[in-house]
Amino acid sequence: MEVHPPHKPIHSIKEFMVHLLAITIGLLIALGLEASVEWLHHRHLARDARENIFQEMRANQQDAVRQLSALPAEEKRLDEILSLVDNAQHGRPEKPIGGFTWTSVLLRDSAWNAASSTGAIAFMDYGEVKGYSQLYAVQKLLNSFQDRYFEERHEMNVLLERMQKEGKLSDDEFESGKRAILSARLTAVELNELDSLLNDNYTKSLSQGK
Repeated sequence: MEVHPPHKPIHSIKEFMVHLLAITIGLLIALGLEASVEWLHHRHLARDARENIFQEMRANQQDAVRQLSALPAEEKRLDEILSLVDNAQHGRPEKPIGGFTWTSVLLRDSAWNAASSTGAIAFMDYGEVKGYSQLYAVQKLLNSFQDRYFEERHEMNVLLERMQKEGKLSDDEFESGKRAILSARLTAVELNELDSLLNDNYTKSLSQGK
């Protein structure tokens, strides 16, 4: 922004005031235009970030619903495995339970992290940002439970593999394996609760963004 001197000499206070007024008006217009451009930039930044967050939410909601549908069968499977292990420990006949496919999800947060790192959330309403923050916190908690679920199932699979290859294990080994299975069963129930909570929050947040 530049302020140019008058093109001709000023001979009166009136001319000086007119020139000063012209400069002032020009400065105000320039500042107003600059502020408008900056406001539009911030608005577009927030809008793009919001659209990316909504897109991420939709994908995460699909995964949460997919896991919700799969968890009842997984809980039943864990009960069957626990029964199998208990029978093997006490010498009772074991009934084969066949193959099974576990469902695993990892909820994404890249859009939210990008909005935070670019400063886009600073140009959103406080209530909106608070809602996103709480939702992504629950997502992070679910992902941590999912990691624990992997570890517990891994410990269970190690036990089943040893039972198959080594035969009779000690009671302590059986009890340790059964605790892992029971813990996985509890984690599955907790995952169900978190998925249900997230599904409701996704629906609420996405409906507010329409």
